[in-house]
Amino acid sequence: MKITAVETIHLSQVAPPFIFVRMQTDEGLVGLGQTADTRTAPVVHDLAARFLLGRDPAHIEALWTTMTDFAAFHGYAGAELRAISALDIALWDLLGQVAGQPIYALLGGPCRDRIRVYNTCSTYGPHSDAALVRTDPVRLAGELLEAGITCLKWAQFDPYARASRGQAITAAQIKEGIAPIEAIARAFDGRMEVMIEGHGLWNLTSAIAIARALDGLPIHWLEDLLWQDNPEEWADLRDKSPIRIAGGERLFTRHQLRRLLELHGTDVVIGDVTWTGGISELKKLATFAEVYGIPLAPHDHSGPVNLWASAHVLLNVPNAYIMETTRVFYDARLGYYHELVEGEPIVRQGYLHLPEGPGLGIRLRPEVLARPDATVQRTEG
Repeated sequence: MKITAVETIHLSQVAPPFIFVRMQTDEGLVGLGQTADTRTAPVVHDLAARFLLGRDPAHIEALWTTMTDFAAFHGYAGAELRAISALDIALWDLLGQVAGQPIYALLGGPCRDRIRVYNTCSTYGPHSDAALVRTDPVRLAGELLEAGITCLKWAQFDPYARASRGQAITAAQIKEGIAPIEAIARAFDGRMEVMIEGHGLWNLTSAIAIARALDGLPIHWLEDLLWQDNPEEWADLRDKSPIRIAGGERLFTRHQLRRLLELHGTDVVIGDVTWTGGISELKKLATFAEVYGIPLAPHDHSGPVNLWASAHVLLNVPNAYIMETTRVFYDARLGYYHELVEGEPIVRQGYLHLPEGPGLGIRLRPEVLARPDATVQRTEG
């Protein structure tokens, strides 16, 4: 079997932005991948033309290494690695279809049949958990608990960071940021935990102040409070924080993550399968973190391939912890995943379940290519 064409599909009416990648073969099979934003599309086509067209898609490791070696000459961890991530996912999808097996079976089989999920507060169309968590956090927490979800995440301290460029946070700002968490704690007696997203905006002094102020509240973790390139500061924060530290989604591949793990700078590793090198690298990243006794909790705030691809890795690796999900994307009553892909839902009652079918277990709906907001580009040979 040979790769004959690669397509990118961007849907301008879907946010946050991402692109689908379809990889076609001379035997009629089509592999599906995904990665972030339209800046990545030209790199997908360049790498496909250079290294994939006419090649056997089963040679995943060799193709990944060849593409990464090429990209690394000028620094690989930007659009190049995001493109490789999408192509790698599509290659695994094809291998699963050829074998007639789900990807998790090819990775070594499942270590579990489900994994806990949490909800990130975001917005799609008229449905906004990001607004609801600010105006009525108790209502949102109650809805999530009814769905079996016991953790929610949002970035309530970000506006204060932008005001000071992350250099300082006042006692009044901390009090205001904590108020909705206290309301959730009073209403649900710790049954709903809160994760704090920091987007790397704070300096160390402010991050420590936030961590200490939150002590005693139902906080599950503090995520990416510090800039990603300061592993020594991460280790300092972890030493001084009474709350679990999570992060690393913007450290790409095990190579960038190495120093953070060596310094014991995080309690949880967060990687994105569509950023860090695809299924191949997320599996290796999990194994690397396992050496340090650190669990994996993948990032997911984009399209459906991210969720399904992450599920195959999480349900396989021994140190899987929890999976990020966004209900205003995947819930058929609120979101859009079901409009784009064919496949059974895998988030049910607060858990991510084993995908069914060969490969990823989902396929792009044919009508997606004809959507008026679709931009389709194709490289063939």
